[in-house]
Amino acid sequence: MTTKVKFDPGNKDILISVERRKILDTHRLLSLIPVMPYHVVADIGCGPGYFTIPLAKYLFDGKVFALDVQQEMLDAVKDEVKTVNLTNVKIILSEEEKLPLKDNSLDGGLAAFVLQEAENPIALLKETHRVLKKSGWLAMLEWHKRKTKDGPPVKQRIGEKQLRGMAEKLGFKFGSRYDLNSGQYMLLMRK
Repeated sequence: MTTKVKFDPGNKDILISVERRKILDTHRLLSLIPVMPYHVVADIGCGPGYFTIPLAKYLFDGKVFALDVQQEMLDAVKDEVKTVNLTNVKIILSEEEKLPLKDNSLDGGLAAFVLQEAENPIALLKETHRVLKKSGWLAMLEWHKRKTKDGPPVKQRIGEKQLRGMAEKLGFKFGSRYDLNSGQYMLLMRK
């Protein structure tokens, strides 16, 4: 089995850069997902908190679990949470195939550019299904399976049809799909 290329935490500043904000608008993303201010949501593979922080600000009556397998990424989230004085973020070191959350505990999940890095994306999706409440939502953001200026190797990317099929085999129901920009897409699924 080939080891997947993981994002180097030493380059984490790229993930929260002004340039990224120009091509991947977090406010637009929040408008596309069925998140409510009282929801409990997991940012699965949160990295340095690019989505965690806007989610936490929106979830003023809810909570965000920031999960990642890399402590350096979680340290960056912790620093940013402290800087903007958010009290509704719980930062947790996670395993790739075992989310440290209770069954049926989440209203929603965000898996942004993490499934293509996972050694076993099906296991991660199965775990996500386990922790979502009935009718909970999952927003999966990934790279189109074609050559782009940035992003992971094309052979590692998961195409829309393949990702949707993997999720549906685990019991997720398709909701909608969006092109986020020329290189990235989102599938919205329900439990």
